[in-house]
Amino acid sequence: MNIEKSKEMARLIIKNALSFAFNLAFVFVFQILFGTMNVLPGVAIGVGLTMFPVGYIGVRPLTMAGIIVALYTGSVLAGQSALLSPWLAFGINFLFVLLIMILTCEPAMYKPAISFLLCFVFSQATPTAPEAFSSRLVGAVMGGIVVAAATIFKWKQQGHWDDGRKLKEQIELCITRRGYIMRMSLGIAAAMFVGMVLGLKKPLWISIVVMSLTQLHYHETLERIRHRLFGNVVGIVFFLIVFKLLIPEKYAFAMVLFLGYISFFTSEYKYKQIVNAVCAINASLVLLDTSTAVQNRLFCLAGGAAIVLILYLVQKWTRTLHHHMTCEGNV
Repeated sequence: MNIEKSKEMARLIIKNALSFAFNLAFVFVFQILFGTMNVLPGVAIGVGLTMFPVGYIGVRPLTMAGIIVALYTGSVLAGQSALLSPWLAFGINFLFVLLIMILTCEPAMYKPAISFLLCFVFSQATPTAPEAFSSRLVGAVMGGIVVAAATIFKWKQQGHWDDGRKLKEQIELCITRRGYIMRMSLGIAAAMFVGMVLGLKKPLWISIVVMSLTQLHYHETLERIRHRLFGNVVGIVFFLIVFKLLIPEKYAFAMVLFLGYISFFTSEYKYKQIVNAVCAINASLVLLDTSTAVQNRLFCLAGGAAIVLILYLVQKWTRTLHHHMTCEGNV
């Protein structure tokens, strides 16, 4: 029994090491090809490359390929709205998230929208200068083509070629989640608006919070808020003790890589948030001092959670009002 457990652990260690190395290699190559300013969109596209080919979501392969290329390309185009006025950007951001959700919020168990939302949020938080935008656009198109090609190849191998939903059928399935779609669209647009109006140095942090905490059901949202708070507080404490007191600064990047690898051994949200918090704060030190980074991290967590809860309560109040009006009309 112990020998079998040891073999299973060895296989898991090797599998996670290969997955981690693949993710790093993809981002590294993407950075070389399209520039360091496009690393974050590249990370999101890399997520899609590890998701879509191995997880059939019931859409026809060619239809899914078109969605993939269109949404990655659209993400970087809409992300440039950060260079516009907050009011104009709000409308663009709302409509683009709405498009992502209408096309990919189902099947909910696979969360196919995540990679596209990440690409959009990352692009909006780090807009490029107009003269450098062509590199980002080419990167998104080429990255989308790679993900689409890999998805078609794997799904065809699995026997999914003529079966699956067409575009219209996928949209019809997704729009059954109207409340969820509206909360995600309004929430992310509102978070981006707050980040622009307040001039946050790390606007990504509040947008990511809203994206992550917005769930189908209220109890899932509350659970995620608790877990995200736990992960961020523990991550901040860990960062202050380990990165500022125990290890020299020159070893910080190596520690971040090690923590990233360790995170592959758990799927629990709260534990992954510990690693995310440590990595985010360490990366933010290029722009912020430690105290400011920690304060901004906690402020964005509180602000994002408030946006998510307010939108959920508004939706609940609207449904209750509609129910009462319907009942009165039937009397």
